[in-house]
Amino acid sequence: MGKDGKDAERVTTTLTRTQKAELDRLAKSQGVKVAWLVRRAVERYLEEAAGGPMLPLELERGEDGKR
Repeated sequence: MGKDGKDAERVTTTLTRTQKAELDRLAKSQGVKVAWLVRRAVERYLEEAAGGPMLPLELERGEDGKR
């Protein structure tokens, strides 16, 4: 989990096969893990819900080193 690993909690969810396949495709094409994409999507959603960016968000490359 990178720098945030000490303060992290695991979450389990169920996706449709189509959603999972699309995430797999995107992760492969961008050279990142599906988990990285999901964490970034959650960050964006929470930022929007809060009314703006909370932290700089770098979508091109993962900073947690597990890409």
